[in-house]
Amino acid sequence: MPSETDCCNDALGQIGAAKITAIDDESINANHCLVFYPPLRDSLLRSHHWNFSITRVQLAQDVAPPVTGFAYAYTLPPDCLKVIEYAGSNPVLSGEPYGLITDQYRPIPYYKIEGGKLLSNDGVAYIVYIRQVTNADEWDALFYQVIATWLASKLAAAIPKDMKKSAELLNVAVNVLLPQALAVDGQEGAQDRFIVDDLIWGR
Repeated sequence: MPSETDCCNDALGQIGAAKITAIDDESINANHCLVFYPPLRDSLLRSHHWNFSITRVQLAQDVAPPVTGFAYAYTLPPDCLKVIEYAGSNPVLSGEPYGLITDQYRPIPYYKIEGGKLLSNDGVAYIVYIRQVTNADEWDALFYQVIATWLASKLAAAIPKDMKKSAELLNVAVNVLLPQALAVDGQEGAQDRFIVDDLIWGR
């Protein structure tokens, strides 16, 4: 059951630096981890639709509607890093693309994300989003390796100031571990149907 401290110590171990007891133990190495680790974690989570971080919820409607443009506002969950799907109760209708049943229609919900809120004309709103997963025990094992090695790259430049080691670790994280993690993550579950605009099919 790995923790964020384990992840940081994994990264520190890759550069031969002293381990920490916690990310907030106020040691020099912990302070470096505290600077680099949270934004790196969140940026990697946001960069891909990781299966372990996907969450589905119904949003609670705000009391105050938007000033203009939309009928309703919904405050996004505090752990929402990226909205990847939206469904509402008042969709715009559009014909199916070429090769599918053309006398049926698919909904295209219209919405905007602004200032931590989802704006829509739908009185009911559901989203699928990427959750900020701070518990390392919930991560996929390959994601753990990516973030630990990428963090080691940042720490190599900050602690021993070894830019060559930093570049080597970054190369492993980005060009070896990350593609493996993305490939395995993408193999789980059925593929989403790819929707192409009718105009493209007509070209």
